[in-house]
Amino acid sequence: MRGFRRNAFGYAVCFAAGMLVGGQTTNAETITLPRSVPSFNQAYTDGPGAWGSWALGSDGCPDRLAETGCLVTAFACVLDYFDVHLAVSAAQSSTGRAQSGMDPGILNDWLRANDGYGQCSQDPAGSCCLVWERVPEVDLAFHSNRSNTGLNAVSAVVIDHALRQGNPVIAGVHWTGSCNGSSQAEDCHWVVITGKSGSRYTIIDPYNPDASSWVGVRTTLRGGSFGSYVIDRFVVVKPADGTLAGEDGDGGDGRSTTAAFGPSALTILAVLALTAAIVLTVVALGRR
Repeated sequence: MRGFRRNAFGYAVCFAAGMLVGGQTTNAETITLPRSVPSFNQAYTDGPGAWGSWALGSDGCPDRLAETGCLVTAFACVLDYFDVHLAVSAAQSSTGRAQSGMDPGILNDWLRANDGYGQCSQDPAGSCCLVWERVPEVDLAFHSNRSNTGLNAVSAVVIDHALRQGNPVIAGVHWTGSCNGSSQAEDCHWVVITGKSGSRYTIIDPYNPDASSWVGVRTTLRGGSFGSYVIDRFVVVKPADGTLAGEDGDGGDGRSTTAAFGPSALTILAVLALTAAIVLTVVALGRR
């Protein structure tokens, strides 16, 4: 028994670590969201209501949605998933007509009219960068993936937990050391993580080279439109009212899905294991 007490802390630490890391990142796991995430193509320039050629940003920003609108398009996918619909007046709309609903064009026009763009250091002119806190009706949690080759264990736990809770993840990615000749080495492109199948994450890539299609590409991180993607930063997107997608019965599981963003059962078990180890260690030291 003395040997057990002396080693209990080490045993429990190993057990807890396995619960926190191995228990939540099983390669064979499949995770799906309550319903399908809508898909949009930033480069939709040839078709009815095409938004790809519209100006992105404000204050004279020279960018176009087709060129640098991946992040706005990714948010349009996620906001539509959460049934967030916006309205823009004829004066605010790039079409010259009042519009309502959700797509990259409507979201871009709404952000332009509501101080949704700010200036970044790399902007040659105007305000071309999204102001995160202006994205409507959602809460955002920001994370970094500190790995040059893939997804580290901590990031995998965070992403998997978000997906289990019904929340898509928007990720900034790169695919080669220079992103195909670009001077930018990180967050060269943004995609929506929609699920997990085995060890592969499924995504919506908002860049579809087919300019006549308004939908993005449903693929995996390894099969992105530009190459095999490595995550740099990622944003967990939750509805501001704490209600998960699918609660209205459209593709949901029919249960109440009010979000409870507390610790998982595995985390609780790991904490209990560590607590037990500390108690046993104190008892063992007291009996010496």
